Amino acid sequence: EDIMNIGYIRVSTDQQGNSVISQKEIISSYSKLKGIEIDDYFVDFGISGKNTIKREKYLELMELVKSGKVTTIITTSLSRWSRNTLDLLKSVEVLKKHKVSFEVIKEQVSLNSPMGEFFVSILGSIYTLERQLISERTKDVIKNKKMNGKVYSRTPYGYESKDGMLIENPLEQRVLRKIKRLRTKGDSYNSISKFLNRNKYTTKMGKKFTKENVYSLLKTERKNINLSSVNG
Repeated sequence: EDIMNIGYIRVSTDQQGNSVISQKEIISSYSKLKGIEIDDYFVDFGISGKNTIKREKYLELMELVKSGKVTTIITTSLSRWSRNTLDLLKSVEVLKKHKVSFEVIKEQVSLNSPMGEFFVSILGSIYTLERQLISERTKDVIKNKKMNGKVYSRTPYGYESKDGMLIENPLEQRVLRKIKRLRTKGDSYNSISKFLNRNKYTTKMGKKFTKENVYSLLKTERKNINLSSVNG
């Protein structure tokens, strides 16, 4: 089989629309500048950079690497690839073993030299520390809000926060019911997103819906919302 050049993209749940497009455009422009033709893009949606265990496309890509079917991997930032130093170093060893060229656009590092490998490991440690510090600060905020009986998670679609309390948003609840009905009828995520955009509905961030947004909304069931954080 042909050996492939791959663009790898990872996006968090609340950035799925624009982030996929922007990362793909950056990788495409970079690859053209380098004279590399991208054969495929591997995209992980709504997945943390903390570890690679749950990243379906990442794992699929690494299997292709091990089978000798990948020659180049390009990603926009090292933090998109991994925010865990141990996972990063393990993946670097696999890429080196199979002679895969690993290009990181933002940090301008590659594995083609000992110095490049050194910088990758240093940056990986920095991103891991950054993630851990953010996690600690988030836990402190959540703990404080729990103690005060307030909503302590990002307000999900279909709800709004009022005085720190979670209440239903009537319009968004109607949209959610419509999405579920369309999906039950067999409509694809893409066709549902197009329907929502035609009817001028927007995401929580006021942006157009994408098929990834629709998938995420359906995946997030109401039972997962921590209503215990709402008084009354």
